[in-house]
Amino acid sequence: MKVYRSPQKVLAEVERVLASSRPAFRKSPLDEVVKVLYEGRHYFWIGIYLVAGRKVERQAFRGPVPPCHSFEFGKGNVGTTGQTGILKVIPDVADDPTYSMCFIETKSEIVVPIKISTRILGGIDVESDRKNAFSPAERILLKKIAMVLARFLSVRGRYLVRRAADKSASKQATAKAAAGDGHPR
Repeated sequence: MKVYRSPQKVLAEVERVLASSRPAFRKSPLDEVVKVLYEGRHYFWIGIYLVAGRKVERQAFRGPVPPCHSFEFGKGNVGTTGQTGILKVIPDVADDPTYSMCFIETKSEIVVPIKISTRILGGIDVESDRKNAFSPAERILLKKIAMVLARFLSVRGRYLVRRAADKSASKQATAKAAAGDGHPR
């Protein structure tokens, strides 16, 4: 059930989830993070993507099931942020030629990079069914969440980054084998 909570309470809950020595989640801690954000704020959709090779792949989400699972670097706002590490705020997606439409309900979007120094680990993609939905306070909250996630993913959660990269490499190898490697047999 969605209950609007202050940015401070949402941030504290995310920090608690990621700092837990005995996690209460059965899946990924990223699932718990998106759950806290989705239930505590007025987001239409939220997803966390991690860099895997030359693309970003969705690891966790809340909201309607999206058709978009991954984005190549430079493709759409998620792929662009995954490549550049630059925050993107799109007040009206109808005016943004780089927006990759996954939902017709989306009116505005923000993609916040998850990074440590210059190393880009992924991004948080948040979509709203309202135009101009991401106030400066909302941007600050999401940047803080991204910093907390970056610290987690570079230490205790580094297995998640490794798993995303391994899964992507495995998919690529399977696809290459299915297509043939171009060598005669």
